[in-house]
Amino acid sequence: MNVLIVGGRRSGVYASILAKTKGFNVFLTEKTVNDEVKSFEPLLKEYDIPYEFGRHSFEKFYNVDLVVLSPGVPKDVPIVKYLEEAGKKIVGELEFANMFAPDTEVIAITGTNGKSTTTALIGNIFKLFEPSTVVGGNLGTPYSELLLHNPNPKYAVLETSCFQLETIEQYHPKVSVFLNLTEDHLDRYKTMAEYFEAKKRIFMNQNETDFAVLNFDDVNLLELSKSLKPNVFFFSSKNLVEKGAFLYKDEVFFIKAKDKKPKKIIDRSNIRLPGLHNVENVLASITASMLLDVPVEIIKEGIETFKGLEHRLEFVRVLNGVTYVNDSKSTTPDSTIKALEAFNQKVILILGGSSKNNSFKKLAELFDLHVKFLILLGETADEIEKAAKLAQFDKYAKVNSLREAVDFAKSIAKSGDIVLLSPACASFDMFKNFEDRGEKFKEIVNTL
Repeated sequence: MNVLIVGGRRSGVYASILAKTKGFNVFLTEKTVNDEVKSFEPLLKEYDIPYEFGRHSFEKFYNVDLVVLSPGVPKDVPIVKYLEEAGKKIVGELEFANMFAPDTEVIAITGTNGKSTTTALIGNIFKLFEPSTVVGGNLGTPYSELLLHNPNPKYAVLETSCFQLETIEQYHPKVSVFLNLTEDHLDRYKTMAEYFEAKKRIFMNQNETDFAVLNFDDVNLLELSKSLKPNVFFFSSKNLVEKGAFLYKDEVFFIKAKDKKPKKIIDRSNIRLPGLHNVENVLASITASMLLDVPVEIIKEGIETFKGLEHRLEFVRVLNGVTYVNDSKSTTPDSTIKALEAFNQKVILILGGSSKNNSFKKLAELFDLHVKFLILLGETADEIEKAAKLAQFDKYAKVNSLREAVDFAKSIAKSGDIVLLSPACASFDMFKNFEDRGEKFKEIVNTL
């Protein structure tokens, strides 16, 4: 079988290696040429995989049997349209990898915010429960790469993005977790409805023996629950639920059925992650784990030993009594709102980056309550400035670089203050990705 991989970053490269090791004829094509793409050349050469960077040689693709699309490649670009018109079968990297692990039970996590933290937390619990568990997906390590190292895991805990869901066919999670739905990726989707439709595909192959875990406090997901085939369980930080996990008087409970007594799982004080949004991530993780019969003691240990992820409300250092926090992963206004709400004091906030066509109105309305001073940078700086002015917030300054932002924050901060990088925007105007932005922030802060 001749397999064409479209996309030469990590997902595409490891899909090509997986295909090669399974005996397929493989060719990888990538239109861009940059340092990230070039860094994979030694790996492609090691596995003797033919490839091209900087162009798509359409004339080479007529004898392709299967196309594997990287999640970063939109379906409306010329090469995908050409392959569709040529009648080629197109699947995504996640779907392709999934073909080779038919016996693995998948716990899939989607949602606008909290996916990575929840995936890592569920992974932490399941690795204690079953050491063969693999953890990744959209969270750093593609499923193809995970299966190269561990071809037959009992469980796979996979962060599953809307881009990956666009190209699934048989992907069938045992448990699908949908955390929340807020405005995001409107640079790729025309409307919120279109974005929601992509997300909902996570449930499309599930049946009555499977489980859907939904946020009871999200009106969109509450409505969605009425039309799903799998068994629906909820989690809530604000309400008691009849089936699922909930927070009540600073204690977390789980209930499996209406006629059962709620079981206490953990005290909120034992959750190390800051903020109510992280309590919600814990509630979702508990629900997914309980549904697959993980013992309570293991769940508790998994939560108590979980320190969180890099670039997500990550403590960097205290200097002259000022605490610096890296939340570079916050690439939407809603995730920055959650970050602000995690602190019980006003912060010096570094905000801005590249646009996802999101509105900053709701975020700006909270500046007065949560922000001591605002430092704006990136291509969205003017847009956020307008939103701040409309919200009658005038304690802000605009800077030209992250270094300038940190230096400015240091110059105005007093002992006891918090300096928070939580950009509410993508990073591509100045950085390779949110990880690069977070690393640069930490580097700058640690050299102050």
